[in-house]
Amino acid sequence: MLTNFPTIETRLHKFRDLRTEQKTGGLNRLPKRDATMLKKQLSRLQTYLGRIKYMTRLLDIVIIVDQQEEYTT
Repeated sequence: MLTNFPTIETRLHKFRDLRTEQKTGGLNRLPKRDATMLKKQLSRLQTYLGRIKYMTRLLDIVIIVDQQEEYTT
């Protein structure tokens, strides 16, 4: 995720815009089909990007704790 941050950043902007539209009621003014498609897209973005929605720049350092090795059996 951090290796392609410019792509993630554009998706985060789209996510924030859709959330703003939903909160202000902008999605209700659209046709039913378009509103449904945008709500599905918002739900998908919430699933994948919800935890990093306020990240505005690439992190300086990442610390990974308790990484387990992969075992192939």
